[in-house]
Amino acid sequence: MPVRPRRGRPPLTSREAILDTVLELGLDQATITSVSARLGVDQSTLYRHVDGVEDMLDAAVALAVARSDWPEPDDDWAEYLRTCAQAMWRMFARTPGLAQRLREMKTVPDELVAQSYRVVEHLTTGLGFELREAALIVDTIGDMTADAFLTIESLHRPVEGGGSYSEQVLARMAEAGATIADPALSGQYLEAMRYAMGEPGRPSRWWQDKVDLVIDGVAHRLEAR
Repeated sequence: MPVRPRRGRPPLTSREAILDTVLELGLDQATITSVSARLGVDQSTLYRHVDGVEDMLDAAVALAVARSDWPEPDDDWAEYLRTCAQAMWRMFARTPGLAQRLREMKTVPDELVAQSYRVVEHLTTGLGFELREAALIVDTIGDMTADAFLTIESLHRPVEGGGSYSEQVLARMAEAGATIADPALSGQYLEAMRYAMGEPGRPSRWWQDKVDLVIDGVAHRLEAR
């Protein structure tokens, strides 16, 4: 006689569901307590799938990186680097707390290392860059993008007494600008910094201009060579 499949209770959750929930909550808000509450399971159930909060967050970081829409290699090296930086920025914006978590992790996710290898390989093997030069470019643009994202997040955080940190910075700059000899220069500089900070949820192109500045420097090196 055919063997009937055993019936039992379906699993209450899975590692994938846990990591998806971490990304939904944001890495800055996800804890064992908040994730188990969102999934409607006991905390002990989560420990059947993750070793602890650090394992859970590290795995969620790796998943976020793996799911990002990284660009395909392009013979236009400058545009390729720009689109890589833009993909990284979108990855940070999509998952709150991701940029900060990457800065604090003791190890780099394999997925992020693999992506950096792909870019370096294309710059060297495909486009003729020197290896050290390619590594320096990738590291500089990656650091610049992450630091710019974290700076913007920090600037727009609320402060005690109302308002945001960016408003406090601009007010201090206005006070300091009143002491210099050229008030027109002071006002123009203040407006430039106001633009650089952008608005909450609406960053300016300032960080992309920084990336372009690096790319311009690389182009100058290539021309000089």
